[in-house]
Amino acid sequence: MKKIIPIIAVAAILVGGSLWYFVFRDPADPSSIRVEYSPGDFFTTNVKDANRHLRAGVVLVLNKEGLDEMLDAENARIRDTIIFILRDLTAEDVQDLESNEVVRERIMTTLNTRLGIDNIVEVLFNDYVMS
Repeated sequence: MKKIIPIIAVAAILVGGSLWYFVFRDPADPSSIRVEYSPGDFFTTNVKDANRHLRAGVVLVLNKEGLDEMLDAENARIRDTIIFILRDLTAEDVQDLESNEVVRERIMTTLNTRLGIDNIVEVLFNDYVMS
């Protein structure tokens, strides 16, 4: 009996989530669209004013589908922008949570400006390590 209760709970969560996604979510609502785009492998760069390196994996969250071809064509510009933003960080910036949020915002706004779009709505780090 103790094994059945967690199985039922997980099944209920999966069914509820699926029901919300396929029935109640408004596909016409642009805020419900979230597409992830990876500009490639990790970014490794020097940390400003320190003899250390930062390794970061970045994922861009978009509010519109179908931008993959345009982003792929601009991938060199995207990577260049992210590298120069990361290179400007100090060791203190890398370790400070508030600074990390500023970096996310800076990457998002700078890329939107440089690419002439407003579809990047969030920046996620899937790896963020200083060594």
